[in-house]
Amino acid sequence: MQRLFKAKTAKGITFVLILFAVVGSLLPPQQMEQLTFSISDKFIHGLYYATLTFFWILSTKRLGDQKPIKVGLYVFFLGLTLEIMQEVLPIQRNMDVLDVFANSVGILIAIGTARFLEFK
Repeated sequence: MQRLFKAKTAKGITFVLILFAVVGSLLPPQQMEQLTFSISDKFIHGLYYATLTFFWILSTKRLGDQKPIKVGLYVFFLGLTLEIMQEVLPIQRNMDVLDVFANSVGILIAIGTARFLEFK
């Protein structure tokens, strides 16, 4: 199947999404409240991690049939690391296991979508 984006474009989008994830996850809660909207926090987590995973899959060169699974694991561990950092850094934020679960649901949706669209 023809790609929707060139790998180089997808890499750029992936980089920006990773940067936003890191910055957004490590901002103090007062600054995050100004940036959030009325949509559920868990929905935002799932949607964001689905988007990040999908573009990361698009941006990688062929890693074999397990590419979506490998990318999903990378994104999962990125999200888990950011949640742990929220707990240990002095930024008045706490790790939320439900955020990790919402991230995982988004990752699985992206993997399923990529496999359905045959991005291998």
